[in-house]
Amino acid sequence: MASVVGQVGCLIVILIGLALGAGMAIDKYLETRIFTVLLMVGSVPVALYLTVRLSLTAVQRAQDALQPQESNDPEVKTDT
Repeated sequence: MASVVGQVGCLIVILIGLALGAGMAIDKYLETRIFTVLLMVGSVPVALYLTVRLSLTAVQRAQDALQPQESNDPEVKTDT
């Protein structure tokens, strides 16, 4: 679980950094200040969505790893 937290943290830092950099570049080109604010505010829902998706994927992988592997041994009988 620590790796998931690390991945989420890095993802959010990268996303916010990209939004800030892109907003500042657009604002410098157009000589405004609105795009930095818009991209920073817009990055919040994107960060939340990516956090949920990454977390759900990690939970699914953990559940798959915990499920017992089916035996292919013909001598092992199962009740069916």
